[in-house]
Amino acid sequence: MNRISAMSVAGTLGAVGAVLALTAGCASTASTNPAATGSVGSTATTSGTGSPSTPGTPDSTNATGSAGSSGTPTTASSTPSPSSPASSPGAGPTGTVAPAAGVAACTTAEMPGGTWTLVPNSEGTGHVAADIALRNTSGHACTVTGFPGVSLLASDEHPLPTTVVRFPAAPAAVTVAPGGWIHSEVRYSPNIPGDGEPATGECEPKTVHALAQLPGDTKWAKITLAAPTTVCEKGSLEAKPFVAGQSTPAGG
Repeated sequence: MNRISAMSVAGTLGAVGAVLALTAGCASTASTNPAATGSVGSTATTSGTGSPSTPGTPDSTNATGSAGSSGTPTTASSTPSPSSPASSPGAGPTGTVAPAAGVAACTTAEMPGGTWTLVPNSEGTGHVAADIALRNTSGHACTVTGFPGVSLLASDEHPLPTTVVRFPAAPAAVTVAPGGWIHSEVRYSPNIPGDGEPATGECEPKTVHALAQLPGDTKWAKITLAAPTTVCEKGSLEAKPFVAGQSTPAGG
């Protein structure tokens, strides 16, 4: 081989070596590039399997109810919170429980006793007026609407004839706060006898105690009169509806 041929072969080998070296360098660079190890969507796929994705990056798994890219819950429409108004019966616009629709009716349990008191200056045409008053001794409010039931009792608590006539007035609902009073004004004759009653002496045995019944209740509240009285005409009482307060103003 002459000198020119040897130089030509050496040049060719050098070019081949350079090409091989360049190829090896490119392969090495590709193996250390993060972009070459997965697709652009691989972060979202990892987030969908439970690993947190990059904060601030939208996560398509929110649409199915999984945690979002920042670890926050999905919308209330897919996973409603137990405290949300939509899942709390009776809740108001702010999630608070709505108040009760009304106050329950008073019973003898709340009003176990009371008073029978003459209305001052109520005498007229042989009749007088008295207030049968009951007090709310419970710790909660209640309501009363209507007329009282009344049963007159002698000193030994033996029942006496009793007839209750309702005064022609429309009753109104009365809310009675704890410690509050209601009363019904009753009118009767203490000394004018009715048919079949003695013309002299007491028309009926004296009423010393009385039982009062609240509207709608089945039990009775016991009252002891401060001043026992006779109730003529077979214990006839004209009763007005219950109103608030313990007594009627003087004169009825």
